[in-house]
This record gives sequence, C-alpha cells and structure tokens, in this order.
Amino acid sequence: MAIFSLLLGQAWRTCTRAVDGDTIVLDGKETVRLIGVDTPETKDPRKLVQYFGEESYEFTKSLVEGKRVRLEYDQERIDKYGRTLAYVYLEDGTFLNAEIIKQGYGFAYTIYPFKYMEEFRRYEREARENKRGLWAGEEQKTVVTKPKADDSTIVYITRTGKKYHLGNCSYLRQSKIPITLKEACERGFSPCSRCNPPPCK
Repeated sequence: MAIFSLLLGQAWRTCTRAVDGDTIVLDGKETVRLIGVDTPETKDPRKLVQYFGEESYEFTKSLVEGKRVRLEYDQERIDKYGRTLAYVYLEDGTFLNAEIIKQGYGFAYTIYPFKYMEEFRRYEREARENKRGLWAGEEQKTVVTKPKADDSTIVYITRTGKKYHLGNCSYLRQSKIPITLKEACERGFSPCSRCNPPPCK
C-alpha cells in the first residue's frame, strides 16, 4: 500500500495529534479538516462543548494519533481558516472520515458537495438505525408533562452543554449542575428536547 501511494505522489505522513473529532494535525504542523464529516464541538472558544463531543474526540484520537496516514483531496484543498481539506486513510486501509460516521461519532456534513456524499449519508442513516455512538439513546425519548414553573424552579445543566434539563434526563450522565430556571434562561441555555423541561418565559 505504501508503494502504491508513493506512485500517486502521496507520501505517508504521521498524525501528531487529534484536535477534535474532525480535525487532526500532521507532522510539519499541517492542520487537516476531514472532508464530509462533522463531529460535536469541543474546541471552539465561542461555544460550549457539545453533547458527545468528548467521545468523538477520543474516538478519532484512538484511531489516528501517532499513526501514519495518507491524504486524498477533493475539489477544494484549503478552507477559509487555512486548514487542509482531505480524506484520510490509515495504513490498515481504514477510511477515517467514513469510519467516524459509520460508528456514530459524527454526522455527514453535506452543506457542500463532495464525491462521497451519498455514501456518507448512507453511513449516517445506518448508524442512526443501529443506534451507534451518539444515536444510542434515541429510543429513550419519552414525553414528559411540563411541570408548572416559576423563576425559582430548579433545572440542571452540564459542564459542557448548552441545554437545561429535568433532574432525570439521560443527558445528565456526565455532570449535573443545579441552577434556577431564570438564571438558565438569562445565560442563554435552551430547553432539552428529550426531557422537555419548562420553557423560558
């Protein structure tokens, strides 16, 4: 495989670290944004860490960090942030971009066309249907009657999310921080669609 890639002019590179679930850094400090995949946010300073963001980051890190990879490109080579846009393949043949979606650690990013778009859409659909990764809790959604609430009603937030929740919400597995409904609303949190807490006034 290494000889084949060199014939195509694609030398093997080493991934020095994963930045998050869909961005890696190669030797030479080249930052690569994976084409066609979007994972929950963990590193954007303007945003809180999103649900399943840490899991997605750890999954990508475990697959690629310290490994040799080769890049394949599409129509655009560089994004507006100066990152290389690429498909990433490991020496064992793993197609990193696709694997993240197949295992439910990311979404097919289809805002812009790319050559594997239909395949990636199918991988996301299959991951959802098989409840892999971030889709694992989909069947647990239940309808909860909204309690009467006032400004002093206690709801719960997590260390990293942007939603507020009822105390029994499954999204509170990682952390559970009590806060008044009024404060949650003032701080820009929105109600969780799974546990259906009282809305902001």
